[in-house]
Amino acid sequence: MSIYKPKGKPHYHYDFQLNHRRYHGSTGCTTKRQAEEFERRERHKAALPQLQRSPITVDQAGGLYQEHAEHLPSWPTIKYMIAALIEGLGGGRLLSEISQRDLQIFVAQRRDGRSNATINREIENARAIWRHADDTEYDVGTMPKWGKLFLKVPAKPPRELDMTEEKKLFLAIRNDVSDAVDFILKSGWRRGEVLGLRWTDVNLPRKQAVTRIKGGDFVVRPLTDTLVGIIARQPQATDDEGKEFVFTYVCQKSRGDRRAGKRYPLTPTSLRKPFEKAKADAGIDNLRVHDLRHTRGTRIIRATGSLAAAKEALKHKRIETTLRYAHVLDDDVRNALDASESRHSPDQKKNRKRKA
Repeated sequence: MSIYKPKGKPHYHYDFQLNHRRYHGSTGCTTKRQAEEFERRERHKAALPQLQRSPITVDQAGGLYQEHAEHLPSWPTIKYMIAALIEGLGGGRLLSEISQRDLQIFVAQRRDGRSNATINREIENARAIWRHADDTEYDVGTMPKWGKLFLKVPAKPPRELDMTEEKKLFLAIRNDVSDAVDFILKSGWRRGEVLGLRWTDVNLPRKQAVTRIKGGDFVVRPLTDTLVGIIARQPQATDDEGKEFVFTYVCQKSRGDRRAGKRYPLTPTSLRKPFEKAKADAGIDNLRVHDLRHTRGTRIIRATGSLAAAKEALKHKRIETTLRYAHVLDDDVRNALDASESRHSPDQKKNRKRKA
């Protein structure tokens, strides 16, 4: 059969041979009828290769990109951005029909209550969807001028959670998510690494965990005694599919196939609401979950004075990224300046009194 749906996948795939050549891949379609139409176009294109590229809708392009991105640690974030793009532009619209102006309007609508940095990440995701469809030889029309859509993000030192704010935050946050937040703060890992951590990734006797960092690389992370203790006390999720994840939460309200009082894998969405409520109750402004990672980076540098140690702990690929945390070394610079102005400095001229 040339149309089939792989187990556990939302989209139909096609697989056929023509002139002793195999053609196969994802249709990006969730219904069999759409998939059959997609497969007919692929057969026609294979028989007449001089035909123009096949059209693709926003919904189909999002599904096509999912095949590429769903295994990345940032997939939960990418997933919600794809959903927002489909809702904002219209899932049934062809990529080739979407103009620069359409994208400008979409960006303006998404700015409501969101930071420029957040919007820029959504633009980057949309660009990746367009380029992936183009690389897969679909008709995307004129490639949008993505650089014109990005918003200015002022350069400023990373936000650091001070000790008073930290105490207030953890007094206010819900018990079932506090360990995950504490783990992000104490490890410096990205949110996706923590929420995506599985029991099979962890070796507590060796104090190690394997995670997939930004960019898709797998790395072995050392665990402190504190981090080992946080992992060891985690209860398992209720549903079978969620039991593989370390960090879970207690569902507060029954919805869909989820039931109040049961544990499920913690996701960015299920973490966002209790985190925002804890911030409000604690009177903390301008703090994101990602700032917990920034806090760990600044504390490492303050304690060790080593940018290299912070780079390795945060798994930055470039030291230039870690240099954003260099502001915490201001005290060292200040002390050096003070020392250079001392009376023992060779640059300091001695004021000698003239003899009368």
